[in-house]
Amino acid sequence: MDQLRNEARQALQNDPNNLPDLLPSAMSVDGDLHQLWQNVSQYDNSTYFNACESLLTALNFVEGSFHMLLPEDEEMRQLEGDEAQTVINLSKWASSLALPSSEFASSFDDTIKVTEAQEECRVKGNLAIELLHLLSAKINPCLNDREISQSPDVIMAMATFATKQDPWTIDDTMATASSHLSGAGQRGGLWTIIEAILKDKIRPLFTKQRNPKITSEGRKNFHPVPLARFDGSLLDDSTRPWKNTDIYATSVLSWIISQYKATDKIHLESHFPLIVPAILSLIDDSNISFKTQGCHLLTQILKPIRESGSDILIRTNLFSVFEEAITPCLLSLPTITPEPDSFKILGAAYPVLIALLEVTYKTHLPRTPQLQVKKDKENFNTSLAKILRSNLISSFNHISSSSSISGSNASFPHPRLSTFLMTTICGVLNKLGIETLKYLQDIIPVLQITLSNPFGTAHPPLLSAAVSTTRAVILNAHPRVWKWRGELLAALCACWLQVSAESKEKGTKLDEVSKQLWITVSVLKYALQNPVAVNNGTLDPDQVYAKEHMHAQLKELVDADPQLERLLCRDATP
Repeated sequence: MDQLRNEARQALQNDPNNLPDLLPSAMSVDGDLHQLWQNVSQYDNSTYFNACESLLTALNFVEGSFHMLLPEDEEMRQLEGDEAQTVINLSKWASSLALPSSEFASSFDDTIKVTEAQEECRVKGNLAIELLHLLSAKINPCLNDREISQSPDVIMAMATFATKQDPWTIDDTMATASSHLSGAGQRGGLWTIIEAILKDKIRPLFTKQRNPKITSEGRKNFHPVPLARFDGSLLDDSTRPWKNTDIYATSVLSWIISQYKATDKIHLESHFPLIVPAILSLIDDSNISFKTQGCHLLTQILKPIRESGSDILIRTNLFSVFEEAITPCLLSLPTITPEPDSFKILGAAYPVLIALLEVTYKTHLPRTPQLQVKKDKENFNTSLAKILRSNLISSFNHISSSSSISGSNASFPHPRLSTFLMTTICGVLNKLGIETLKYLQDIIPVLQITLSNPFGTAHPPLLSAAVSTTRAVILNAHPRVWKWRGELLAALCACWLQVSAESKEKGTKLDEVSKQLWITVSVLKYALQNPVAVNNGTLDPDQVYAKEHMHAQLKELVDADPQLERLLCRDATP
């Protein structure tokens, strides 16, 4: 055993990232599993190098000496008593060493480079995961209790490395962990393990700091006791171990949530109260990265809730709790919030808030009364309109700025963020449908300042998003769009002239914008030529006027600037 350890030490000193498949003495080492456990457990594994040395020693012993567990007839003998307990001890020991250390506590920012200490932690985690997988593959069949390899400790360690996005995960580790988890899911009993992990491992990490919004049963607290105005626990890192020490918690939680399918409604509803505190703690945290993780986890779990037809958000009254937690995230705007952070959190918060509305108001049981369905639809539209007016449009105006030099023209110092908000506005309008016509006075001015911006061609994606949103306005609010035809045509024509002047230099990106502009004008012309009667079945006289004089008005624009002819008077496909 000492020779094997010496070889492990030498291999790690030579190149820890390129270890041999099998050490020279692995096939001939003397000893048994009990002696292996004595060797690694009594060794000082407090340092990275010593822990890796012990793991590599154990890994090679199990890999090379497995033949000693087979008698001459090649039928596996069963491990019992002390030998079985030794396997349990080895599994728990390797599981604890696999978990990433606090070295990664500040590494959720993609811009931070991996440090030497973090690289060492990756090597240690990879060795531990390989050992756990090897114990499962080779020794677990020799045990009467076949569930040792599926213990909560082992499954949690594997789940920690189930996604490549985590800074402590490398490709080899993820492949091994994914293979093990896939096999564990096929062997059955997974839900019992998941419940044990949630109750005993994950939930306690997120409940050290009390959340007055929810009860201990994971329901909305209708009579919350507010926290002290100056609560010292908010600055106490020990109340948030998931953020500073047990940083693997969110990764394990993400893997657990990914296991729920549409057919797992019973398990999902049973486990939901155990998951809620974690998601709320993440969303309420001051760190943008953790807020974003919380939004992603909520998005992830909303999918099986909707697919299974569960009404758990209504029964627990947690919809409003999540809504109140997410809404402040929408205020993370420049210049107080850096643009990259703002883009990250808004990119997670808006989709999850809209998904939350859909799950709450559009998920109905088969026997839901039609009156309730109608009421839910009204509530959905009202909530969506609130997001549109109070958040999306106001945020778009906030991050754009008026220039005293250019008069009423606005500049867009954060074009990528403006593009995201405009794209989200377009998506919301398509969900509102005909209800869009109620908010034309709020939407069209935003489209005007964007499309008519003289510097809009500097960022074609923003123009493209604005054109798409204009088309969505026309399609969804076509019965009333004739009232705004002047503003819409002015904006579209201004954009066309800017794009035409710059298209030779910008190339294909602006060519695509030109094509979308032409399509949008064609849709507007069709809407004007096919008015919809909304007043007691009769057309408004102004609607009739807009229809009859459309071509004449378009000709006036072309006469004023011949460049508009290709936009306004062309009927063939460009």
